[in-house]
Amino acid sequence: MDLPQKIVTPQPKSNYFDPMGELAHITQEMYKKNMELNERNKTLALLRKIDEIVLSDVTDLKQIATQVSDALIEVEFKFVDILLLNDKHDSLRRLSTSSSDQRLSKEKFSQKSYLSAVIPLAGDNSLLPRAIKNKQTQVSINLHDILYANFPQEESKAMQDRLGIKSVVIYPLIVRLEVIGVLVIGIVDEHASLSVYKKDLIDRLAGVVGIALDNSLLYQSIQDANERLKQVDKLKDEFVSLASHELRTPMTIIKSYLWLFMDKKKGQLTDREMTYLERAYSSTERLINLVNDMLNVSRIESGRLTLKVQNIQIVDVIDRIVGELVPRAKQLGLKLSVVKPTTAVLPVSVDPDRIEQVLINLIGNSLKFTPSGGTISVSIIPHDKDVLVEIIDNGKGLSKENMGKLFQKFGTMGDNYLHKQEAQGTGLGLYLSKSLIEMHGGKMWVESQGENKGATFSFTLPYAPH
Repeated sequence: MDLPQKIVTPQPKSNYFDPMGELAHITQEMYKKNMELNERNKTLALLRKIDEIVLSDVTDLKQIATQVSDALIEVEFKFVDILLLNDKHDSLRRLSTSSSDQRLSKEKFSQKSYLSAVIPLAGDNSLLPRAIKNKQTQVSINLHDILYANFPQEESKAMQDRLGIKSVVIYPLIVRLEVIGVLVIGIVDEHASLSVYKKDLIDRLAGVVGIALDNSLLYQSIQDANERLKQVDKLKDEFVSLASHELRTPMTIIKSYLWLFMDKKKGQLTDREMTYLERAYSSTERLINLVNDMLNVSRIESGRLTLKVQNIQIVDVIDRIVGELVPRAKQLGLKLSVVKPTTAVLPVSVDPDRIEQVLINLIGNSLKFTPSGGTISVSIIPHDKDVLVEIIDNGKGLSKENMGKLFQKFGTMGDNYLHKQEAQGTGLGLYLSKSLIEMHGGKMWVESQGENKGATFSFTLPYAPH
């Protein structure tokens, strides 16, 4: 009896395992991934290099453009051209051009006539103005579309062949929705065949280069504005100095005549007439002091104020100034005194007239803003390297927000140390005093616990060398 034969069914090919084919597929995928990784690394390296240029100390526009174009050539591209749009948007100015052929760059693209060329845009329908007008990328296979303003077509073609360029990409540089220029890149590939990562690189480059140029333009604009402000400030100082000189002479003459009249007619004038003359005399004196302060401030800020330095005993100077101001303090119902140190104070090297001016300003300030019945004391405290002088009063004091403004020029703060109803100040006295102390190598500051809690004005002066 015949046994039944085993029927073998062939397996479908889809389940067939081909180890060599699978290995080839894996190898191909790894190659693709490596290529993608390489493209990513190139992108990151290039962007990092441009970031370094942007963040460097270089601020010159052309120098930044040159460094950027050189970096692009070094890493990836064959030709890079960076052009800046003028304010009227009717022409382009070339900032830099680089190519992978250094000899060609030196022969053609470094010529002054090429780099200084202005490319007009009005009435032109070529790729450069089209990229700017439409704010869109333009692509060409002909380098002459970029070099038409500088080279004939045959020469442009020869340069393109020499560099091996197959595509030219023109990017408008857009910052804050405005076109500021154009970035031109020459590549060895056809634009349509570029990898996703290379297209992404070029797209991102346009934004980074635009920011780099914009930062340089902003810095240049700020520098120009600062220079103009310096010129205006210089003119202002010269005007203040001239006006002050012209005002001081007639005011001094008026003051002298008022004093002579008051002195000779004493007893012949009514009380009201004498009051009016005294007010006129006092107002004239204040104006003269203001003019002198303006002159001194102008001299300090222009570097024309000189100090006549000599070694003196600061205690003696303070004693004398306080003694001169005590009668005025008594008239106002105030007690003014000096708190002398218990130990000897070394001499200081200063201009006595300027330090007297500072003391008169500070003590006079306390006299103005301390109510009748108050006290003002001047303390002298010797330290190791300098002497500290404090003018302490129990007057109107200062709020915290106003203390920071106290030494500002022409500052007023309502009814406090810089402003008083019956004798409004300009703020020049305190500003001038602080400037004079700093010219002597010292420091000045103010402290107060708050309004109506008094204030302490302090300054230091270094000892004379010995």
